[in-house]
Amino acid sequence: MAIINTFDKCLDSPYLLRDNEAPARVPDLLAQAADLLGAARDLLAIAKPDPTDVGTLAYQAMFASIRALVYARGYREAGLKCLILACEGLYVREGTLDGGQLVTFERVQGFKLPPAEAVAAAGDLLDRARGLVEGVMPAG
Repeated sequence: MAIINTFDKCLDSPYLLRDNEAPARVPDLLAQAADLLGAARDLLAIAKPDPTDVGTLAYQAMFASIRALVYARGYREAGLKCLILACEGLYVREGTLDGGQLVTFERVQGFKLPPAEAVAAAGDLLDRARGLVEGVMPAG
């Protein structure tokens, strides 16, 4: 199998598919991201939060936010790498999303940020995803 390292290669692979039903899932994905972010913030507020738990919740919130962005454009992923590459191809290249947010997502995934920074990054990404989705999703 060829190395899949670009948005175009993802489109030619089984890991990124056009899905006309995907946009309908966006509200649930954003709600899931908000719930996970809320749980991460709640954990962070206790006296001695487990940094792994906080980081995991922040990562999951970011994942749901990125997935919402890709789904809003009518795609469905079957792999994390193509999810990231799709978000890059659909938003970063057009200048509507800062590529640094995807780098931060990968850093959060690897537990490379302190818990408070991971939670802040998840909140920033969710806010940006909400703003972008409003401009992409059909009214209804």
